Amino acid sequence: MKTEILGVILLVCFSVNAEQFEMTDEIIHATISYQNLNRIKVKNDYIISLTGINEAFHLERNQTTGEVLLRPTEKNGYSPISCSVTTLSGKTQDLVLDVIDGEANTIELIAKKEEYQQIDLPSQDEGTSGNDYEETICEVMKKFINLPKDFPEIGVKASDRNYAHLTASLEEAYSIDGYIALKYKVTTKLSRVSRLDERMFSRKGDISLSLSSLEISPNSNVSLYVLRH
Repeated sequence: MKTEILGVILLVCFSVNAEQFEMTDEIIHATISYQNLNRIKVKNDYIISLTGINEAFHLERNQTTGEVLLRPTEKNGYSPISCSVTTLSGKTQDLVLDVIDGEANTIELIAKKEEYQQIDLPSQDEGTSGNDYEETICEVMKKFINLPKDFPEIGVKASDRNYAHLTASLEEAYSIDGYIALKYKVTTKLSRVSRLDERMFSRKGDISLSLSSLEISPNSNVSLYVLRH
């Protein structure tokens, strides 16, 4: 999953173009620029993941503000991009982004009034920056991946995570530093080597995902590590 801090050079690419949408159970259609970086943000919330087809877009995430920057790839061209946003408060929104020529766009998502709830976002003023949050999650994930064999498991119910020819089956579950840690075994139905991306397996409520390999071969498996609240 791509997560990088954005610098001033990237931020100056934005224009004043902006669209606001109320979050809904339906798919939201919006437009983005083919040539420029486009911003997606959620009012009073923090985007923890944006999932979609890996080859369709370049993605950067501002770890302090919780906003993401997105630009279509040459391979995708002007084809519409389907993606899903998940926030720190647990909200999700499906999007279809129509790709056009022109200035960069800012897409702001706003929760329905009856669903609105102010959350405590990572804040440098409170002594907890976006970077601190990311570092904490990374440390928990490292601990999860390197757990000793005698670490106690917990009992949870979790369905398989399927994506096209791939199946991720739950193998182990733990409680680590207040997070639910789930380990899945990923297998493929294809008879050739194929690429993997964590976003293929993302679900509502996930905080972080990590794969033991970004490629999977026939008759082999890959481990998927998932952190949830």
